[in-house]
Amino acid sequence: MFEDLKNKFNIQEKDNRFYVDKNEIHTILKYLKTNENCLFERLDTLYANDTGENLEINYILHSDKYNTKCTITAKLSYEDELNSITDIFKSANYDEREVFDLFGINFINHPNLKRILLPDSFLGYPLRKNYKMQDERLRWNYE
Repeated sequence: MFEDLKNKFNIQEKDNRFYVDKNEIHTILKYLKTNENCLFERLDTLYANDTGENLEINYILHSDKYNTKCTITAKLSYEDELNSITDIFKSANYDEREVFDLFGINFINHPNLKRILLPDSFLGYPLRKNYKMQDERLRWNYE
């Protein structure tokens, strides 16, 4: 199933996780959804994480026809922008907004990219490892 994908794109695989170039995400996800050998017609979720050196974006896809899942992962710099995949998977709308809100990843061509969890006046992106709380009263006290 994944041989076509690996031959067509520059992809590294490890444990059903495919590491791709950030500029090819949109093309690869469209291919995975529409190619008869894949048919990953469902986006279960997308999420980001901060490694401390860069950001990673992860897309978890599911194929009902083949009863399998795969994860597409790409590394990003803190300034990178990505093409929105809402034209491929409508369910990506709120996930992309959440990733934008908490990590600051901008999704180009998103139909309504604005904060979803935090107020518009909130400064910064709280799930980045370099985020510093501005108000000591808001810090959690673990003592």
